[in-house]
Parts: sequence; C-alpha cells; structure tokens
Amino acid sequence: MLLTDSTSEITLESIRQQFPLLSRTVHGHPLVYLDNAATTQKPVSVIESVDRYYREQNANVHRAAHFLSACTTHAFEAARETARHFINARFAEEVIWTRGATEAINLVANSWGRSQLKAGDEIILSRLEHHANIVPWQLLAEATGATIRVVELDDAGNLDIQQFQQLLSDKTRLVAI
Repeated sequence: MLLTDSTSEITLESIRQQFPLLSRTVHGHPLVYLDNAATTQKPVSVIESVDRYYREQNANVHRAAHFLSACTTHAFEAARETARHFINARFAEEVIWTRGATEAINLVANSWGRSQLKAGDEIILSRLEHHANIVPWQLLAEATGATIRVVELDDAGNLDIQQFQQLLSDKTRLVAI
C-alpha cells in the first residue's frame, strides 16, 4: 500500500518518491519503468518490511512452534486478513498467496479451470493482454473445449465496452482482463 499522510495531496511526484529506483535518470531523463508485467518496482514501505523481516523474524510460516515461527505465522495471517478486507472476501482462507500474477493465472487455469470448464464454455480476454494472461487460457481452452472470445480496442486504444457487453453471455465462465 502506498503511504501518504491524510493532509498530503497525492501527486505523480509523491508516488514516484516512494519508489527508490524511480529517482534514477536514464539518458538524462527520469526513469520510466513499464515492464510491470514481468517485475514491479517496490516502494520504500515494501523494501523496509522485507528488510525488517529478514533482520528480525526470518522463520517458516506454519512450520514450527518456536517463537520466530509463531511471530512470522502471525504476521502472515494478519496480511491475509488485510487482503481479505481489501478484496471483500468472505473468509481469510479465500486469499491464496502466489509469487506473482503469472503464477496466480496458471494456478487458476490448472486447478479451477481444468475442473470447471467444458466444451462450449467461453473465456473472455482482451486484445491488450500480456502473453502470461493469454497462453494459460489458450492451453485450457484446448484441453477442455472451451472457446476464447476477445474484446477489441476502440479508436482511442481503450477496451470496447459495448463489444465486451455483447460478448458476455450465459456461456461466459471466466473474464481475464
């Protein structure tokens, strides 16, 4: 979560300042990092939390009864509860941690998707998707007989919302945008 005090105005610069790597210049210009689908830059709050974890409580979660493991497990479950509230999940157990979006997409495709989709079902993607959000669904559609439908872009380069609404049907089982 990006931190600001309640009196601060959120500006592009105030957000950039929270990401140390974005203070660099490249070829005389401020660094702009657009490869977030592969690796996302970390704000100071995350860097400090990870540093504090390794310095003060590095231990396995749910693996031991000793003090450090108990502290780490408590912090892990508190984070799950925070995420549960953020996404409005009913139960903390509905929050599944993965190392990133690619792993999460593959997990959904290879668990839920393989057990739930069948021939005639439809998966909706957009023309804007990264390969990490296309290939797993292509493989799943091939394995199950589901069909992929693609939302195109409008003249401004945005998703064509009217077409998206037309693609949604009783056959739609998954929207991955």
